[in-house]
Amino acid sequence: MKVLTTLAFALLVGAAHAAAIRPFTLDTVMEDLRVTHPEASRVSEALPPGVEAHEEVTYAQPAGQPLGLDLYRPATKAICPAVILVHGGGWLSGDRRMERSFAKQLAARGYVAVPVSYRLGARGRFPAPIHDLKAAIRWLRAHHEAYGIDPAHIGAAGGSAGGTLATFIGASNNLASLEGDLGNPQESSAVQAVVNIDGSVNFMDNQLIQSSETKPSPYWEYVHGLYRDHRDVWIAASPLFYVGPNSAPTFFIKSTAKTPILAGRDEMSERLKIFGIDSGIIQIPNTPHPFWLVHPWFEQVVDLTDQFMARHLKG
Repeated sequence: MKVLTTLAFALLVGAAHAAAIRPFTLDTVMEDLRVTHPEASRVSEALPPGVEAHEEVTYAQPAGQPLGLDLYRPATKAICPAVILVHGGGWLSGDRRMERSFAKQLAARGYVAVPVSYRLGARGRFPAPIHDLKAAIRWLRAHHEAYGIDPAHIGAAGGSAGGTLATFIGASNNLASLEGDLGNPQESSAVQAVVNIDGSVNFMDNQLIQSSETKPSPYWEYVHGLYRDHRDVWIAASPLFYVGPNSAPTFFIKSTAKTPILAGRDEMSERLKIFGIDSGIIQIPNTPHPFWLVHPWFEQVVDLTDQFMARHLKG
């Protein structure tokens, strides 16, 4: 009876959490912005002239679960730098397809742009998404000839939770303990540049800890639960604490939104500079949190991303 009661409780909690999670999709983004930012509008999903697409490619299968990526590149024989694009969604929802428009525009600017899926929810507790994304980068290097990728120049960009993950990838370059075992171990997972779009880099922030105590949420699944119970994971999942001489140049694009709490970006930028690593921050006025997904901010974010990536991947 006790086992059944415990199981029933767990199922009820899981159901409550599921009900509390509002999916992060382009539709829900637009629903929210119609109220707060009525000037926001959808971005075209059309493939730009001179860009070719290779979609629904499986790069890994952790525990038998296929993980996919899409590749967009100039329709030429040129060898191009690559940029993986990591979607947001609080490590619980979201989809790489949300970043396809962004990827298509980067491809039009001379990159192999690659939206990447990773494990979410209970399957995506730290460090599983890190293992997934590092495996995706190794996969790109292993298949660089097939897709015309310059294996020496690969970057990572992401928004919200995707920004946190992309920043972690770059901060932890060459750290063997975080590679995972999802294939192509002979290849490097290091990236040469990162763009963080409104993503936190420090879970060890007083406001976040307080929020986790006063507002229980399934969004703490990524760090295994509450700070009081999993302090070591909260530290281990924070990109800020991995900054060192091997970390990638990192550029931060910030919104003016008051929520969610996005800690540590100023400190991380300054810490990178201590090691002589290029870093900068720009805040775009009057922006909601998911600003990179919609007009009138989409093109500016693409341009800023291109400018920083070009400096480190094309120079």
